[in-house]
Amino acid sequence: MQISDFDIIWVEICNYPIASSIQMHSHDFFHFIYVDGGEGCITLDGVPYPMTSGTLFPIPPCREHGFCNSADEPLRTFEIKFSLKDEEKVKTLLSFPHQLEVTDSSVKASLLALYRELHTKQSFVSDVVYLHFNLFLTYLERYSESLHKSAKLFGTKSILSPEIEKTVSYIRENFTGDINLDALSELAGFEKNYFLRKFKKQTGVTPMDYILAKRMEKAKELLRYSDMNITQIAYATGFKSVHYFSKVFFDNMKVRPSDWRLNQN
Repeated sequence: MQISDFDIIWVEICNYPIASSIQMHSHDFFHFIYVDGGEGCITLDGVPYPMTSGTLFPIPPCREHGFCNSADEPLRTFEIKFSLKDEEKVKTLLSFPHQLEVTDSSVKASLLALYRELHTKQSFVSDVVYLHFNLFLTYLERYSESLHKSAKLFGTKSILSPEIEKTVSYIRENFTGDINLDALSELAGFEKNYFLRKFKKQTGVTPMDYILAKRMEKAKELLRYSDMNITQIAYATGFKSVHYFSKVFFDNMKVRPSDWRLNQN
């Protein structure tokens, strides 16, 4: 529904079944996902983040994202998709981090009130929708601002332990090279099996899945903007052969690299 300076496209409470997933995609509007129960992993701009209860993911327009349920119970989310005309509000929302640990109950309450109004059996009242939506944005802005002030005073707290943060940083800088689990576990200072469990618990994915995600992110960048051919891109992103690269790309994107490139023009 469109009201003055914003357009609410969709507001819903979703329950994603065990082992379900949403493939990587993007769209030209904001998509905010609040996790209300269960656990999962969401990938934003090629970086995985754990989805736990009380976390909010403010996804800006045109950002690739996808997520999956990683627990033995449904993943429950409150989701809202919308667009804004107010450039100042857009600028504020774009400044949000990819992940917010929301402890302010007003944020969830305002989003739930908006959902209930839009799903009432009677006709919803535009003025009430306008009120709830703006309250939701206002509470988020205040909460984000308070986190920013706290970070200046006490320093930003990472969601990753120092050992895992070290390996994630290493992968980001060296993902096109030959990286193996032995080297990563040694870098973290852990026995390999323990490292694997700790890495997946904190990031939601295995180290090799994270390496693959970074390679895919870079491959799509090169396909979209470079003049390199498919074989050159395959080797430039760390794949051992163009055939394997094409297979992995198709498995993830459901389209061949060459066809994906054509669709970007």
